[in-house]
Amino acid sequence: MTRAAFFFVLAAIGNADESVSRSVAFENTAIHYESYGEGTEALVFIHGWTCDLTFWRGQAPVYESRRSLLVDLPGHGGSGKPQRSYPMEFFARAVEAAMRDAGVERAILIGHSLGGPIAYAFLRLFPEKAKAVVLVDADVARGSAGSGNPQAQRLRMARRARRMRDARGEGVFGHTIESMFTENTPEELRKEIRSKMLATPKHVRVAALTSPSSLPPPPLDEVFELPALSIRPARHGTQARFESMQRLFPALRLEAWEGAGHFLMMEDPERFNKSLETFLAELR
Repeated sequence: MTRAAFFFVLAAIGNADESVSRSVAFENTAIHYESYGEGTEALVFIHGWTCDLTFWRGQAPVYESRRSLLVDLPGHGGSGKPQRSYPMEFFARAVEAAMRDAGVERAILIGHSLGGPIAYAFLRLFPEKAKAVVLVDADVARGSAGSGNPQAQRLRMARRARRMRDARGEGVFGHTIESMFTENTPEELRKEIRSKMLATPKHVRVAALTSPSSLPPPPLDEVFELPALSIRPARHGTQARFESMQRLFPALRLEAWEGAGHFLMMEDPERFNKSLETFLAELR
């Protein structure tokens, strides 16, 4: 990523044209999203845990030239932040509500981090509304939304919630954020990411990782036969995770980036956008 491109991304964060900003009522809260272009088929960008839609600002050359939606998930960014559970299907239904409000009938889902399991929940709920999926350093497993053992899931989630709420939780959260960077992540970008993730209310960040799913268990033979791309850092376990996700997405392809951090679409937006454009061109 060039220095000029990096500062362009920083300048763009938070400066979206007000005319693209929308809001839709969903389950007693408001879901904020941005809408670009016109048409019933769109790119739908889904950010990750404790992030918001501005984390996609480096993709402006892509989403400003196509029909696209950028969604602030419930509890994040400009959306409402109610005290409630936040299972994956709640997020997925909020994405679908934004699509309906915008007149979008079919999506190319682009999910970063937790946005991957949210995209999976969307596929389970609304398979006819998805055309393709792009997973950006996201792990998706059968049962990411809808467990085969709901009781065990509830116990596991409750233990995790206790750890996240105790006195050590804040320190662990800060350490988790730092672990998402590499030596190639510019300090200015680190500050921006830290600031926004730390601003997410604690009740949201805990609930987003500890709310059991109410979806029925997925069939053991469930697969999604749609074009799919995984873009993620090249690290130990990358190939194994990819092969595991291929069981759900037989057409999944992998791009593994050496030296990349968790926010690779922000660290090198030019490379990411080129990969995304190439994938989109193959869908036509």
